Amino acid sequence: MEYNEKDLIIRSQKGESEAFGRLYDKYIRTIYDFVYYKTRHKETAEDLTSQTFFKALKNMASVDSNKPFSSWLYKIAQNTVLDHYRTKRNNQDIDDVYDIADDTDIVGSLDIAEDSKHIKKYLEKLAPLERDIIIMRVWQELSYKEIAQILGKSEASCKMSYSRSIKKLREFLPVALLLLLVSYI
Repeated sequence: MEYNEKDLIIRSQKGESEAFGRLYDKYIRTIYDFVYYKTRHKETAEDLTSQTFFKALKNMASVDSNKPFSSWLYKIAQNTVLDHYRTKRNNQDIDDVYDIADDTDIVGSLDIAEDSKHIKKYLEKLAPLERDIIIMRVWQELSYKEIAQILGKSEASCKMSYSRSIKKLREFLPVALLLLLVSYI
């Protein structure tokens, strides 16, 4: 029997491990990618992703089944990454930690992989929030509503930030790379 996400949340809240397993299967890759973008370290991303799902399982009772589960899960992942850097006391600024994973579906060929490296160079010229919005929108294919919930911003603010970021990129990104970036949207 196939269940929708709301049903899986409700069943998980009742302690059904199979339901939580289905939610896990649905979101494991996107949450891992999100964490990897922030840590740029495979083992750390694996550990923090595991912690994220453990926290999610532990706090399933607090999920509102009428709101997107993904937003709640991304918020847990974001806080887990922040906690990691706070405890690690790393000298690197958390806002500057990002990456575009080379093994995502986007990178389907060597040419695209090379273009992705060039795009990363230009993304560094953006503010961390602008960069995060572009990464979540383009590479993680999140809706503006989901991005707004994750970042604690309004949907309109995220749309405006995205639009302004693309406008900034137009100023210094070669046309071919800009077209490649926009083609992923």
